[in-house]
Parts: sequence; structure tokens; C-alpha cells
Amino acid sequence: MSNLEAIKSIYQSSVYRDILHEIDGVVFPFSDKWKNIGISVSGGADSALMAVLLCSIISQLQVDTKVHIITNIRCWKTRPWQQQNSLDVYNWLTSAFPSIEFKRHENFIAPDLEWGSQGPNIIDEYGKLKSGNQIELRAHAEYVAHKEKLNAWYCGVTKNPDKEFDERLVDRDVVVDSLSDATLDRLIKAHMGGFACHPFTYVQKDWIVAQYKKLGIMDLFDLTRSCEGDKNIYPEIFGDLDYMTYEPGSPVPVCGKCFWCREREWGVSKCQD
Repeated sequence: MSNLEAIKSIYQSSVYRDILHEIDGVVFPFSDKWKNIGISVSGGADSALMAVLLCSIISQLQVDTKVHIITNIRCWKTRPWQQQNSLDVYNWLTSAFPSIEFKRHENFIAPDLEWGSQGPNIIDEYGKLKSGNQIELRAHAEYVAHKEKLNAWYCGVTKNPDKEFDERLVDRDVVVDSLSDATLDRLIKAHMGGFACHPFTYVQKDWIVAQYKKLGIMDLFDLTRSCEGDKNIYPEIFGDLDYMTYEPGSPVPVCGKCFWCREREWGVSKCQD
């Protein structure tokens, strides 16, 4: 049984079977009775596609669900272009789906709290060791969910590629060899009066790239950015580019060396096979 077949099986036998929408084997929980949903959008390809697919479902159902885009300003000193990337994606969405009402929620994460600065050194309210940015990402999404009475919140985190890369996040190494290996809680679970949804949990980057091509929205793909490099890591590539020298909208190189660049390149190459 393939990953996607296993996932569909557990969904279809669950209490969520009446709110499922399938797109190329991937199942998205969405109810036409939901008035507010939130989507974490970073400016990367995964979260941007998640937003497109959910907005497409809303448009097809012709319901008046309001979409709340949740964004975090991160690494503002070394990667100030990240805020512009998220704005570019947001503006693309509002233009592509004019019948949908959007609201953007922007949060700020101090660079000192990032994993790369301090590592996982804080115990969260659930007793797990986390970095400051991980706690901030969850806490901000929970705050927006409560304030805006979200029925569901979606995150576009994907599965690691089959190919071994350095710096991979081990919690994205998800293996489904049989139906018993697929876990519903990784896909959707009740949380704070709504639902936390991760439809891409068992999806790899090649599926993501394939959807961009199939939908004819490579212009959006080109607006997104995966690279996590900057002048502190690769000065030979980024030179003196930082918050003092970057101009919003100006071109920014990619390092081509970080995990995220290599994962993106892997996804693109797989779609050319």
C-alpha cells in the first residue's frame, strides 16, 4: 500500500470522512460550514501551494469562508527579504482569488530565539524541548486561532525527500509501509475548539512541484523562496547583503547548498524524469 493510499484509507474510515476533498491523492479536510480558516504562509513553495489548493476548494464550493494568512517575520537582520517573499505570495493569492476575503496576520520573531542562534533550549508548555522560534510559531498561530475564531488552521510541512541530505529535520522522516503506520493525528486533530491540519505530512517536494506545473502557476512558484542561506553562512555568495543594504523587491541570490535549496532542486528534477 502506498503512502497516499494508506492516508486515504484512514481518513475515509474516520469521523472526518464527510469533509474530505481529494487532490491527486492528497486529502484536504474542509467543511463548507467553516467560516474562518488560517493558513501559515512563509513565502516558501509548500505553504503557498497549500493556500492555493484550499482557496480553490473554497471557490469551487462557492462558500464565504474567510482566509487568514499567518506569517512570521524571521531573521530580519540577515534575511530581510523573507518578509517581502511572504507579501509577494499574499498579493498573488488576493489577485488570483478576488471573491475570497483575506486577512493577513504578521508576527515578529527575534533572531536571538531562532534555532540557529540558541538551538532547542526551552521547554514548552507540553514539556517538550524546543527552540524559541518553534514556540513562537505555534503560540502565534494559537493566538490568531482564538482571536479570529478559526475553525481550522493549516500548515504545509512536507515529508523529507527519499534522497539523503545533510541538515534534514528528522521529524519530517515519515515512513508509511502499511495502513497501521499511518497516523491520523499527524494529519488532523482537534485543538483549542478547532482543528490543526497538516495535509502534506506524507507528501514530498516532487508532488508539490508537479502541482505547480499541472495548475499552470509556475509564476507563483518563481515568487516563492526556499533558500536559508545568508551572508553569515555563505559570504562568498551573499556578499554584504543584509538589512542595511537590501532593497525590497531587488533580486537575491540563492546559495544552492542548504538543505532547502537541495530539496527544491530535487523536487524539480524529479518532475523532469
